[in-house]
Amino acid sequence: MDTLVKSKMEFFVHLCCILLEEVQPIASKKFELPLTVKIGAVVGFLAFVLMWFLDSYTLQDIVDPIPFGLIPLALFAGSFYLVWNGIGRQKTVVLVICYIMLASVPYIAGMTFSESITISESELSDDSSEITLTIRGSSPASSADVSITYGGESVYEQNLPFSIDRSDGIGDYGEISLTVSDWYSGNSHSSDDYVVTVSAGSSEASFLLQSIHLQRTIDDVKSATAASIGTGADCDSSKDSCVIGVALTAWAGLDAIGSNPPGGLPYADYTLDANLVHESGTVAISYPTVTVVNGLAQWDSGNGQYGGGSANVGAEGSQLPLEGSVDDFNLNTRYIPIEDWGTDEYGCYEFTVSVTQSSPWSDGTAVTYTSFYDYEEQGGDQENDPNNTNPQDTEEAWTVASASKNWRAAVSSFSRHGRVLGSLMGSPLAEFGDTSKTAEMLK
Repeated sequence: MDTLVKSKMEFFVHLCCILLEEVQPIASKKFELPLTVKIGAVVGFLAFVLMWFLDSYTLQDIVDPIPFGLIPLALFAGSFYLVWNGIGRQKTVVLVICYIMLASVPYIAGMTFSESITISESELSDDSSEITLTIRGSSPASSADVSITYGGESVYEQNLPFSIDRSDGIGDYGEISLTVSDWYSGNSHSSDDYVVTVSAGSSEASFLLQSIHLQRTIDDVKSATAASIGTGADCDSSKDSCVIGVALTAWAGLDAIGSNPPGGLPYADYTLDANLVHESGTVAISYPTVTVVNGLAQWDSGNGQYGGGSANVGAEGSQLPLEGSVDDFNLNTRYIPIEDWGTDEYGCYEFTVSVTQSSPWSDGTAVTYTSFYDYEEQGGDQENDPNNTNPQDTEEAWTVASASKNWRAAVSSFSRHGRVLGSLMGSPLAEFGDTSKTAEMLK
């Protein structure tokens, strides 16, 4: 312990001896010190011990919002009253000096002559590019060694300027700012956390960085469409209902369990491309490239043809509506009218969403997802008019398909060939899906 601290404690002991000498006559008459004096001494000792932990942010968190420093002060006040009252309120000046020394020794030793730092919090910058660490305590250092581990592996080591040069209502502190792109190595998970360690002078502190700030890599994408259905004047005279457009929706974020949409990543930066393509290869809708930076998605609206040209994404989920020019209150979004499509032919359509990210957020590999839809006309007098030359009471449907055009074409072809084989071999069982029967007949 520092020489000055030792001298102050020796002085404190000397003063206490003087106090005891004054109290002794009272104690000798009663053969022992009063109970209030003993209780007061115990409370005072507890306050003395707590004074050594004034810079403990763990204890502050426990008693928050009450300032931790008020607790030992309250205990000192209670102890003083009990001792003062127990000795008959004699030698007040000596007692006051004794308690002042009792309270000041740990404060002076802990706040002036010791060196200790604690990382109390981290804050993400407005543009999410930097994380600023708040480091409290005392240290004469002018620089600090900063290291970061990800999943236990070192990803960053650097010596940075640092000093305890600021103060607020809690105490003295310093700050260190870290650029995320310098050390980002992947999404933060429970098993792959980012831990930062700061060494300044003879003291060291570690801190677990917030996972939400360090989830930046897109690893799951989803796509979906919904048809806007028109009736009456919206359709040709031969149709009861018709598809007048489709609303497009994309999701990009953190892989979720099962078929659930991806989780939102409010600080992820990426570009998103979306295309609706007919089975013939003709592009029906080529949506403008969407650029997402720090939760703000922006694209060329085409003077309103593709919505407003901007949207917020990530904070409340990963859903990103790819708006069109016409409102549909049933769909609660804007759809792209069919007259703006590159083709309106019946058949299978594929809606593909592709997301790419640059380093360090990704290695550049695109994350894609394709959903499939059937656009067809249903109804009409098919029995008496198989060619549907005079359609009456028909309607158009836009439905989700379970497979791509190529796969379904293969299914249809195999089924036809199976039935031909079955016919030639005298068996009706050779149909697609019953490959064991087909194999038996081929044998």
